[in-house]
Amino acid sequence: MSSNDGPAADGGEFPANTVEEALARALEQTRGEEAADDAPGGAPGGASESPEEAAGAVAGFITALRDGDLWVPLPEGSGVQDDGSIALPTLDLEGSPFIPVFTSEGQLGERSAELPYTVIPARELAGVLPEGVGLALNPGNEPSVPLYPETVEALSGG
Repeated sequence: MSSNDGPAADGGEFPANTVEEALARALEQTRGEEAADDAPGGAPGGASESPEEAAGAVAGFITALRDGDLWVPLPEGSGVQDDGSIALPTLDLEGSPFIPVFTSEGQLGERSAELPYTVIPARELAGVLPEGVGLALNPGNEPSVPLYPETVEALSGG
């Protein structure tokens, strides 16, 4: 783990890195599929032409995320505890705990610029989270995506 003096600022542009590029593709494909399902006469321009393409874009995002970094805000009381454990902030989403994480320093800065943070490889974070914990990706920002516990488990594998 590192702190604020880690990777250089990505700026506020989306997408700022390969994870965000893959996220944008996955959202475009999956939202395109939803729009195509609702649109009379077929898919709108630029939308995915098949569920397989949408699934491929989502799989590509998961792969990019597994190999990428996440920015984790560390509000007061978070971080390494006296017993050596690491306390992370959580959000309640649909009755389950989710750790708020961001895909870039720019995304973090939109909501939590004043907080200290750490940058950690997504695979490493996923590997140490307890079973049943999800990740709230870019919470409050656009785009914001919940990663449910099953997906988090897949991130830690390889």
